[in-house]
Amino acid sequence: MKSTLMSETKIEAEVKAGAEATGPPVSIKHVDKTFGNEIEALRNVNLDIQPGEFVSLLGPSGCGKSTLLKIIAGLSEPSFGQVRWWGEDAHVIGKPGRELCFVFQEPTLMPWRRVTGNVRLPLDLTHQNRAESNQKVQDALNLVGLTGFENVFPRQLSGGMQMRV
Repeated sequence: MKSTLMSETKIEAEVKAGAEATGPPVSIKHVDKTFGNEIEALRNVNLDIQPGEFVSLLGPSGCGKSTLLKIIAGLSEPSFGQVRWWGEDAHVIGKPGRELCFVFQEPTLMPWRRVTGNVRLPLDLTHQNRAESNQKVQDALNLVGLTGFENVFPRQLSGGMQMRV
């Protein structure tokens, strides 16, 4: 059996209880992405991600996995095609029952924020109650074995610790 080194990127879409879906959480139709330097990253990508489905994108370095994830997350626009979330445009992301998440290949931490501040960032961006978010942050740090590192900066952590943050 021939072994090929491949990188992997994972995405997960979830429809929470009580949220009525009007379409798949993620629907990608005929998506192309060409960068300004005429590099074609994606061509005619079609994908539907169903509720509760866990999807891994596999392929060699440079084949467009991260580009597709950025388009799904709304961090980049396709050159052509359509991306729909629960049958609608991007405005539905983040509403109750309409949450998407993915883990970046590289740690994407704010270097000026301590560990606690980086972990709290998504909660702050969604205006979560501060007292409740403090407990959620501590629970998350406990879960990934980072208790005791709450007040250090990303540069003071190993690569693996940065990924856990």
